[in-house]
Amino acid sequence: MHSRFYNEAVFDIRLRPRTPLLIKAGGEGAAALDPTVPDMNFVRMPQPDGSAVIYIPGSSLRGVLRAHAERLVRSVKPHEACDPLARGTEASSYGLRAACFSQVEASGDRAYREACYACRLFGTTGLASRVRVADLYPEGEPSCDTRYGVAIDRVTGAVAHGPFELELVTGGLFTGCITLRNFPLGQFGLLAASLLDVGDGLVPLGYGKSRGLGRVDLAVTRLTVRTLRDPEGALLGVGALCDERTREAFRLPAAARESLVVGAAAQCERGFFVLAAEGAEARRWLEAVVPRWLEEIA
Repeated sequence: MHSRFYNEAVFDIRLRPRTPLLIKAGGEGAAALDPTVPDMNFVRMPQPDGSAVIYIPGSSLRGVLRAHAERLVRSVKPHEACDPLARGTEASSYGLRAACFSQVEASGDRAYREACYACRLFGTTGLASRVRVADLYPEGEPSCDTRYGVAIDRVTGAVAHGPFELELVTGGLFTGCITLRNFPLGQFGLLAASLLDVGDGLVPLGYGKSRGLGRVDLAVTRLTVRTLRDPEGALLGVGALCDERTREAFRLPAAARESLVVGAAAQCERGFFVLAAEGAEARRWLEAVVPRWLEEIA
C-alpha cells in the first residue's frame, strides 16, 4: 500500500512544558568532559556555528504515542496490541500475543493482515510505519533550571549515589509536525486519541515521570488532510479511496464506513484536494474521529 498515495494528514503541533521536562541525552560524555554540564543534561542538536540547541527528538514523542496507543487498544481488545518483549512463539506473561514480525518474503498485504492493530499503524519488522514524527525545535530560548537529587539505598536508607544534577526545561515553546499517510479512519482516530491525552497532560514525556516531571500542553495548531479525490467536505479513509482489490487484499473497512463529514470545503493545490483546520476547529475534527478506532477493532 505504501507504493501508492491515497491520503495524508499533517499535524502541525506546538508543545509547551506544563511541569519541568527532561529528555536525557544519551550517555554521559558531555558531563564527563565538562564539569559545568549537569550530570543529566537535556538532549541538544549541534549547530553549524558550533553551538547546540535544546530540542525534543521525534522518537521520544513517537515512543510515548505508541505506548499509549497500545495501552488503549489492549484495554478494549488485548490481542490487538502485541507484547514487544515476547519473541517468535514465546508466550507473553501478560496473556498477550507475541511480538509481530514478518518473514522477509512476505508480501505487503500479508504482513499487514498478520500484524496487530497497533503495529499496522506504527509499524513492525517488515511493515513500514504510517506515522512519522519530526523533531520539535524551540521558538526562542527555552527556560532551564537545575534540580538536585540523590539515590537512596532502600536497604540501608543511606545515600547510594549523588547528589546529582538534573537539567530541566521549565518554559518555552517547541514546534514540529506529525505525518500520517494511507490511513483508515480508525488509525487516524487512534493517533488522535493519543495526541489528545498527551496534550491534556494525562501522559507525561521523558525522564522522571514518577517525580512529577514531563507533563506538557500539546496542541494541534493546524491539521491538513490531502487526497487525490474531492472529499466533498468529509475526511476519507483509505478504504474509501482505494479499489476493491486493494480493499480485500488488506482487509480494509468498507468504503461506506470510511467517511466522516466535517463540513469544510476542499481547496485544490498542485493537483491535491486539501482540507485544513486550525486551533479549536482542528481539535473538533480530532475528537470527532476518535471513536472510529473503537468501531474498527470491534
